[in-house]
Amino acid sequence: MTKLITLQISPYLSHALAEKIALARWHTSDPAWVNCVRQSLFDEEDPAACFDVVATDQNGEVAGRLHCIRNQTDPTLWYYGDLFVVPAYRRMGIATGLVNAARTRLGELGGTRLWCYVEPDNTASLALQRSLGFTERPFATFHSLINDGEILFECSIPSPFNLLPATVTEACFACILYAQNREALHGEAISFPVWKELLSANDPDEAHFLICKGAVPVGYLKLNGLQGREKARISMLCVAKVHHRTGAGSYAVTHAEAILREKGFTKAGIQTTKDNYPARNLYRKLGYTETLSPDTDRCFYEKSI
Repeated sequence: MTKLITLQISPYLSHALAEKIALARWHTSDPAWVNCVRQSLFDEEDPAACFDVVATDQNGEVAGRLHCIRNQTDPTLWYYGDLFVVPAYRRMGIATGLVNAARTRLGELGGTRLWCYVEPDNTASLALQRSLGFTERPFATFHSLINDGEILFECSIPSPFNLLPATVTEACFACILYAQNREALHGEAISFPVWKELLSANDPDEAHFLICKGAVPVGYLKLNGLQGREKARISMLCVAKVHHRTGAGSYAVTHAEAILREKGFTKAGIQTTKDNYPARNLYRKLGYTETLSPDTDRCFYEKSI
């Protein structure tokens, strides 16, 4: 019979679950060993800087676990360690499931890279990392972890974002996202009926997209000048406030450039207001050349794509 396995992700563990982890890992629930589990969480001052992924069976017993830590200087870099699977549950894909669950969560948290250390003679772990797309890297230290001759492996974290064409049925999302950003954009109020008209106009010179995190819309992107030859522009970019500084804006601009390249454009343009510092920093970071208008409150950006 197939054993039902449940994965749970949390920066906190119940005391009972910590005891079960110690029992599964070290075959004891002695408080000193339970504290080893608790210590890994206690050492991180910010609960958002670490989490556990725990696999449990249908009886609530621990089948496996791994622990993730965020880098103190680079918040996009994470490390995973303390991976184990109970012998009775090996060769069931649980280790793969634990790592993949961690990678999915890291994408949601804005992580872009994941490290782990593997002992050179741990052939099972070496094979696991390679099967999961990890590649060997020159050794580097993560925090104060000691190098006992391990090999450093790294993988990229898949982006949680995707870009989808926005149609009239998504007008409600575009309306709300624009309203949240209207002050920063210095824009006029746009009613829901007007948004429905905009998204149903089928204007060949423009295109509308939603930036989604999974299935959830978190941003709106508009392209204009698509009937031109050399340059088109990103005419509007709105990201939900709760998703600012999560990489949604960078994702949208990068993928907008890809869309324009496919259409034969060699340059992309953007403009924003001088007081929209987050947008200005984003465009400069992505390689756009900034031009300040002496006569208006606008900044203009251009990039060869």
